[in-house]
Amino acid sequence: MNLFKSKLVKSLGIYTISNVINSAIPFLLLPLLTQNLATDDYGVLTNYNSLISIIIPFVSFNLMSSLQVIYIKNRPGFASYISSGLLTILALTLFFSALFYFNASNLAKLTGVPEELVIFTTFYATYQNIVEILLSIWRMEEKAWGYGVFRIVRTIVELSIATVLIISFNLSFEGSIYALAYSYGIGAIVAIFFMYRQGLLVWDFQWKHVKHLVTYGAPLIPHVLGSTLIMYTDKLVITKYEGLSSNGIYSVGFMVGQAIGLLQNSFNQAWVPYVFKGLKSGNEVVKQKIVKWTYIYFIAIILVTVVFYLCTPIIFSFLGKAYQDGIALVLWISLGFAFNGMYKMVSVYFFYTEKTNYIAIISIFTAVVNVFFVFWMVPKYGYTGAAIATMTAFFIQFLLTWAWSLRIVSMPWGNWKIWKN
Repeated sequence: MNLFKSKLVKSLGIYTISNVINSAIPFLLLPLLTQNLATDDYGVLTNYNSLISIIIPFVSFNLMSSLQVIYIKNRPGFASYISSGLLTILALTLFFSALFYFNASNLAKLTGVPEELVIFTTFYATYQNIVEILLSIWRMEEKAWGYGVFRIVRTIVELSIATVLIISFNLSFEGSIYALAYSYGIGAIVAIFFMYRQGLLVWDFQWKHVKHLVTYGAPLIPHVLGSTLIMYTDKLVITKYEGLSSNGIYSVGFMVGQAIGLLQNSFNQAWVPYVFKGLKSGNEVVKQKIVKWTYIYFIAIILVTVVFYLCTPIIFSFLGKAYQDGIALVLWISLGFAFNGMYKMVSVYFFYTEKTNYIAIISIFTAVVNVFFVFWMVPKYGYTGAAIATMTAFFIQFLLTWAWSLRIVSMPWGNWKIWKN
């Protein structure tokens, strides 16, 4: 069968195109932010996004990941599992909201984010969790078009609100934060409506579901935190040693380089259901196809990264002059996200086998290495050192995960006959 006419390629095409369109929308917001925000303000905005990313796994216990396993393995009580998980999220939201309320002053000093915005961080994180839960369900149900339209519409709403608040009401970073909160808040309400219509919200709270959620999701908290530390430690350290202005310049360069991250994440969102179903079948031919696709992906993502970097000067020509120094960072950041995409291709085996504790160990180790490199390189080389440290951390994470995955699931990595099919 011709590889490029396969059902897999068509399925991946729908998911990837819809996600690329959605991921491209924030870049339309970037010139608006860089032209209207001082570098200090953009640094605060970046730190606030870091804060949300840190709290997300604590609030949700990564329900969006565990329900994928429940769905694909046809375990009974899927609706009860989702409902029990959502009630757990509500309880955790209230708990962490109180925690943030009493520590708002300290968090404001650390990040530069106003206290009144820090207090509501947990609610913003919960909105995002609810949206991602619905999208995870639709991915497993292969509702590609619904998935794509939902993501794109929500992002357009965010872009529209941010544009109005920043330009018409002269708000600074607050405009972007409010836009994020309002768009995800509306998205969460719509997501709950769709889940209710699908019969996925029932009055059937079961502790066994909460136990599985904690068993599966708790190890993913250090995993997500490890990834978050890799993503955001550099920005916090730059803020400490170089100031918010340098953090703003670095964050813009980081966001441009993150285009590779958005692209590989789009592919991964389509890749996970395919691999889960392939592993469940136990078919050796399907395993060979999975390995073949993985190798092709490794080559393709590096080539795309190189081509993207060559286009970097064109992208920065649309940004403010104050951010032009960020061009030098894009290659390192782009390569880092390429390695991160390669990591996701092999980490899927840990999620399917529910060996999330192993991947947590790798993530923690990698995060510690990243923190060491960032604190060592930023004082010496500034934000360029931070970009190199981040790339190195992602590369180490990929290699360790691939090596350990060999012990988790037997795959024909060394079978070169896969290229004959």
